[in-house]
Formats: sequence, structure tokens, C-alpha cells
Amino acid sequence: MCMAKLYETVEGDKPVVEDIAYMTIDGDRVEVETLFGEKKVLQGKVRQIDFLKSRVQLEKS
Repeated sequence: MCMAKLYETVEGDKPVVEDIAYMTIDGDRVEVETLFGEKKVLQGKVRQIDFLKSRVQLEKS
């Protein structure tokens, strides 16, 4: 199984968070938790989700 990765900008950049197992979106706040239990809260909006590439793109607010 391929876990999702979160990026803040365009294709080709390094992911901000890898191995995302859980994501909560609340307005301009995105909270993610990795497969290993690491939690991170980011400001921005989810711009795009590519299920084939397991890629989530965040637009900073």
C-alpha cells in the first residue's frame, strides 16, 4: 500500500509530510497524522488530491 504525501507547491518539490494515514480538514486548517503517529497541523487549503500518485497538494493561505 502506498501512503499519501503532502506537498505545499507544484509538482517536483519535496513532500512536507510523508506516509499520511489520517487527515482532517477544517477551513484553512489541515491536520495530518502519519502511519508512525507523528501529527502536524498546517495552515492552507487542500487544492488537489491525486489518488493515483498518492499526492495531496496544499495551497498556503
